[in-house]
Amino acid sequence: MDGDIKVTVDNTFARFGAKSYAINKINSVEIRERKPHGIVGLLFFGVLTVLFGLAGFGAMVGPSPTDEGARYVVLAVIFAGLTYLCVRRHRIIEYQLFLMTSSSEAQAFQTRDKERVFELRTSIEEAMVASAAN
Repeated sequence: MDGDIKVTVDNTFARFGAKSYAINKINSVEIRERKPHGIVGLLFFGVLTVLFGLAGFGAMVGPSPTDEGARYVVLAVIFAGLTYLCVRRHRIIEYQLFLMTSSSEAQAFQTRDKERVFELRTSIEEAMVASAAN
C-alpha cells in the first residue's frame, strides 16, 4: 500500500483507503522496517570499480604505460558512480504498519515517512484504549 492513501482513525474504525479495520478487533499494532533494495548491485558495481581502477592505474604507471589504462580508469569512475547510486538506494527504508487480530495479521499501510507511520500507530493505539474503556 502506498503512503498517499487516505487514512482516518476514530474510536470505531481505522480506515486505509477502501479497507477498514474495526478498532475493537485489533489486538496489537506493529511497525516493521524494510529495505526494498538489496545489496547485490552495490557489491557488484563496487567490485567492478576496484578491479577497473586497479587495472587502469596499473596500466598507466607500470613498466610500459599505455593509453588503455585511461580507459580502465574512465570505466572505474562510471562504475563508482553506479556504486554510489546503489548506496543511496540501499539506504531507503520503508515502514510497514501491521494490524494483528486474533485470527490474522494484515499489512495496513506502507510509507517511507517514519513520523507519519509512528503517528498513525499512536492514533490507533489511542483509539484501542478508548474503545476498551467503553
